[in-house]
Amino acid sequence: MLGANLFGLLCVAALAYGDKQVDKFEYHAKLLEKMIHIEKKMERMENDLKQAKTEVNIFINDQTNILENKTAEYELLEGKVDLPIIAFNAYQVLDTTPETNQIMIWQHIRLNEGNAYDNVVGKFKAPVSGLYHFAVHICNYSGQVITYAIVLDGTYMAQSYKYDNAINECGSISAITKVTTGQMVWVKCISGSASTTQIWNPSMSSFTGALIHRVE
Repeated sequence: MLGANLFGLLCVAALAYGDKQVDKFEYHAKLLEKMIHIEKKMERMENDLKQAKTEVNIFINDQTNILENKTAEYELLEGKVDLPIIAFNAYQVLDTTPETNQIMIWQHIRLNEGNAYDNVVGKFKAPVSGLYHFAVHICNYSGQVITYAIVLDGTYMAQSYKYDNAINECGSISAITKVTTGQMVWVKCISGSASTTQIWNPSMSSFTGALIHRVE
């Protein structure tokens, strides 16, 4: 009888021990499962963080480019606001029989912003330093040579030689040049004769100029 009771107690102890082992295995299994779940969650968070960082960098680069473009636009606008309006358009040559080295004068003025062109002496005097564009348009009689130049303080900026034996013809020259404050620009007859009428329809001839960029 005693042996049977002892055997029963051992069986109960074994079952209890077995239950504890099962509980221990289940605990470790659940703990491992939680750790795996946490690692996956951390991995997703890390990926989300990388994606967010990439998006932030893209946003910053986009905003930087926008800011740089706006800055460039502002500087361009500032330059335009600071650019004085200097431009002239004079027409109708005063002398249709210009002599060699004579300054050609356009007596009528359509435009003279800045009052820099003098139609008495035929010269433009730069009120500010900058890049200027000048153009001359002249018509000559058939069989007559007209040779002229755009001159900056004695230096030729552009020249033209016009001749046609059959018809009256018009031609143009132009130049972009740097002019400093106080320098003068005019049109000069390189080769001419007071005894020959060279210029045809003088009202169609013109001398124009404008400041396109100010230079300090």
